[in-house]
Amino acid sequence: MPLFTAARKGRILWDDLTTPVVLHSEFDLEQIVLDAQSAVPPVWPLQDYVAVNPFLGLSSRHFLDAGARLRRVRDVETLPSIEQLREIFQRGGFDQNDVAAVAIRWREERADDGISPPSAARLLAALNSEDDIESRGYTGVRSMAELLAETGGTDWSRIITNDLSSFCAAHFDDGQAAWPSPWKHLELFAAWLESSRIDQRLERLGISAFREFVTRLPSRPIDALRDLLTRSGVAPEHSRTLLDAQLASIAGWASFVRYRTQHLPEAQRINSDLAGLAAIRLAYDVALLLADIQPEMAIRFREQFETAGDDSAARPSQDELLRYGLLLAAEIGYQRRLLGQLSEASSESRGTRKSAQLVFCIDVRSEVIRRHLESIDDLVETFGFAGFFGLPFEYVELGADQGPAQCPVLLQPAFKVREAVEGASDDEAHRFVEKRARLRNWRLAWKSFQSSTFSCFSYVESLGLGYAVKLLTDSLGFTRPAPLSRFDGVPRRLHRQVGPVLQSACEQAIPLKRQVELARGILTNLGLTDGFARLVVLCGHGCETTNNPYRGGLDCGACGGHTGEANARLACRILNSSSVRELLAESGLRVPHDTWFVAGLHNTTIDEITLFDRHAIPASHATDVVALEVTLAQAGRLTRLERIGRMGASSAEDTFRRAKDWSEIRPEWGLAGNAAFVVGRRSLTRGTSLGGRTFLHSYDHRKDPDHKVLELIMTAPMVVTNWINLQYYASTVDNVAYGSGNKVLHNVVGQLGILEGNAGDLRTGLPWQSVHDGTRMQHDPLRLTVIIEAPRTAIDGILDKHANIRNLVENGWMYLAACESGQFYRRRADGTWAVAA
Repeated sequence: MPLFTAARKGRILWDDLTTPVVLHSEFDLEQIVLDAQSAVPPVWPLQDYVAVNPFLGLSSRHFLDAGARLRRVRDVETLPSIEQLREIFQRGGFDQNDVAAVAIRWREERADDGISPPSAARLLAALNSEDDIESRGYTGVRSMAELLAETGGTDWSRIITNDLSSFCAAHFDDGQAAWPSPWKHLELFAAWLESSRIDQRLERLGISAFREFVTRLPSRPIDALRDLLTRSGVAPEHSRTLLDAQLASIAGWASFVRYRTQHLPEAQRINSDLAGLAAIRLAYDVALLLADIQPEMAIRFREQFETAGDDSAARPSQDELLRYGLLLAAEIGYQRRLLGQLSEASSESRGTRKSAQLVFCIDVRSEVIRRHLESIDDLVETFGFAGFFGLPFEYVELGADQGPAQCPVLLQPAFKVREAVEGASDDEAHRFVEKRARLRNWRLAWKSFQSSTFSCFSYVESLGLGYAVKLLTDSLGFTRPAPLSRFDGVPRRLHRQVGPVLQSACEQAIPLKRQVELARGILTNLGLTDGFARLVVLCGHGCETTNNPYRGGLDCGACGGHTGEANARLACRILNSSSVRELLAESGLRVPHDTWFVAGLHNTTIDEITLFDRHAIPASHATDVVALEVTLAQAGRLTRLERIGRMGASSAEDTFRRAKDWSEIRPEWGLAGNAAFVVGRRSLTRGTSLGGRTFLHSYDHRKDPDHKVLELIMTAPMVVTNWINLQYYASTVDNVAYGSGNKVLHNVVGQLGILEGNAGDLRTGLPWQSVHDGTRMQHDPLRLTVIIEAPRTAIDGILDKHANIRNLVENGWMYLAACESGQFYRRRADGTWAVAA
């Protein structure tokens, strides 16, 4: 029996509004809601933007099956197109022998599913054809709004998405809106109820009595979901699929809300904002059902869940199997070349004491400059380490009460560090803070005047011509469209003295015992416990761009989407402490008295390395620093020369223009091209050009007998590199669903995210210009290949201990190889190892 009747088209009329709606007793709605939430990947706001695995929550399924599962509720692609794979093939990314090897790799990955791989002849025919293979199109579940939009009438899907997006933007606004939402203090669902009870827009568009419908909804999200799921007429056993489809229809905002609710305890997640968002989206669809706008569409809406089948029935199509086979061939070809390069680089160099050791982030952009540094000077040694240098802290800028987390998003800050102007008195620091507050308040007032409803047109007419000079100098790179705010209130002569301090007047010092623990962690996890050079540079990294909302994505992901400067400087201050070194020596870790730690920052946009706290470097090391800076300058120039071909730049110096050009859509390529993560001694990769495609993490298993460091690497940096790889992968294979479209059309909303144009869902991934140069891909969509120089038994022990990491390997979300006694082995899906040819 239907739960409603329609007095007229578009008019909601309940049969019995007083009758309680009860689902089947065995229906566990709370668990279904929690499961649905777990499959939503979080997306961080722009100021903390970091790469996130867009397939988070699906690693318990095989990669190929997860794609088929996603297509049941969302029109997405999870595999490269034939055209993309053909492009890789035509430029030598793989060959016919790699295609022939697909059958072997397929059996290793998919031995038990009964699906046979396409033949090598079929794969080669697809590559050699000029025609693209037609996909079967989207056959999954649609929302009621999407079904109605397909009929050619009112585009309810667009209307609802825009309505919900506008509401979320106002509710979560972080200071951009001139008029804040009056319900901002409420939870999301409660705020929506208040707003919708007075908003007549949907009623005017055709859903009569929508406000009455909203008024009768329960106030708690979980109760509203129970009511709405029942009134939808969809059988209880399909509730999870219905919720997945509803969240998928507003996937961008769902991801942002997931970020905000991810640390809530399970009991609170039932009525969290994410549950509220699901209830809001479902309320729109139920309202359309009850309005009886097109009865045949309501029938089709319910029937599609019956024909969709169970999750386990989701199987890849023949088109997907073909493309998956070619993806395997492309990955086999890349791995063949990579292992060949590493095999040739297996000899370990010996020599005298190094003049300088530089520790870089494992970021792929570091690989190029590390290689050039070592080629210039044999006495320079480089290391790879997570760019937060093992210091998970909250960094509070001068005059603030709280600040961003300078650590990977998988971690929580363990302590707070304040910024100060070194050498400034308390009175001077107070004046700097007051001047900063006045300057920022003036900017805010001026911005409000510029964008005011009353003054925006008169402002342009009166002062627009006077901005011609400013516009010209901005375009030429002499000035910036927006000033750098980091040094607000601080005189230019003191800019280099602004940085983190171990203690301040308003914050307790990091205890000496804790400093010693941090120092020991840095050195032992890095493997630098002996053979210290006179200079050891901890080199964080960050980008330099102008007018780029996605700047955080080019900064250090290990530092939470910020530069690594603060971490490097704090680490060096701890490691240079005589008290810390004395206590380290007592435990057997001796740092030579003539070793000095220097903080640096690698500007990845222009490939320059800046050294900090020069005033603290002993005079005895002045000559060493000058010699190192010459080497750094030479390495930077060689790196820029290597990059110009890929950037399409006219000269190496063009990279400097790109950093200051407010109209530049590709200031640098970021991590585009990433394909591998190598964990081992530098001897494995030294002298080998890996093309800026490889994350490099230093590790010496001989110094790690209990494999604790290896476990840390496999459970943290390896996961992060997998996230980065899958974000770039997804943004390349389906930029509409997983990327953020055309960068030229981006609009910042609420200072937290991006809309493409002036409406639509929040965009979550990378712009198309970040993975494609307009002619060809700059990122080949390949799954990450991880190579670890360690005993296979040690790797297996860690995988046995951590099911989430084992799932990534055995379900095809990454590849894992081991280098043991000079021989490479490939781990199969069944947990056994095969010699890598």
